Amino acid sequence: MFGYLDIEKDKLVQERGLWQTFMCGLCFSTKKLYGDYPRMFISNDVNFFNVLFHSVTNADVSVTNKRCFSHPIRARSVLDTTELTDKLSVANVLLTYWNIYDDTIDGGSVKKSCALRLFRKSYRKAKNNFPELDEMLARRYGELRELEQSQCGSIDRVAHDFAELSRDFAVLVLGEQASEHLQTLCYNLGKWIYLIDALDDVEKDIKRHNYNPFVSCYGAKHASDLKAKYDDISFEMYAVLNRIAQSYNDLNLTKYTCILNNVLFDSIRNKTKQILTRYKTE
Repeated sequence: MFGYLDIEKDKLVQERGLWQTFMCGLCFSTKKLYGDYPRMFISNDVNFFNVLFHSVTNADVSVTNKRCFSHPIRARSVLDTTELTDKLSVANVLLTYWNIYDDTIDGGSVKKSCALRLFRKSYRKAKNNFPELDEMLARRYGELRELEQSQCGSIDRVAHDFAELSRDFAVLVLGEQASEHLQTLCYNLGKWIYLIDALDDVEKDIKRHNYNPFVSCYGAKHASDLKAKYDDISFEMYAVLNRIAQSYNDLNLTKYTCILNNVLFDSIRNKTKQILTRYKTE
């Protein structure tokens, strides 16, 4: 379900290194706290929130050139770890664990089960580091699983729990600095992530007999059945994107906006258009 909040590389030329600088900072923070294995699971989504939250808190960052196992020859710019970066490293471990756990419950592969076992040591440590976040994730994923198991036919209802998870995540990480506009932004980002993942996985979910809100809502037997509902699905997706844009504009952020603009105005819109094209009747 993660990985959709990425940059549009072709439209982010000179500033592309800033995105990687934040990512590397998250990676080094994760290594410091949990060792090497969890670094393999750092997601673009959490790195986006890394940039967003540093912008919201108006935080100046410092950068150091470092080498690592992945880049042993040429040193790369790395964000010096901050309290916020460390918090997001903990959050990434918890989010990864619950995402893998949820996939495993849904009949995930042997590979997923092995990853879950290997991740448990890091998870237990992260749970102790940020118990409030772990409790929230367990509750939200549990509520979401109940709705999915009941074959909920309401797209908005089932996406609401993941949207609230994203909003609560921002509140727990930022506390009083999580303004109403930020909470609205994070809520709708969570809703978009859930819906775009579901829309992307329609064919796979039908094949595996997994729950999918679009399949359940429209009674689709094949992915092609959703072509008749293209206008409804398109309206739903772009309505969420428009709410994301409005709440982001209301924040009036000034730091690291080259990345934030790229993700929120270019990348997620292009990703939506790309996936919607599968269901558009010629």
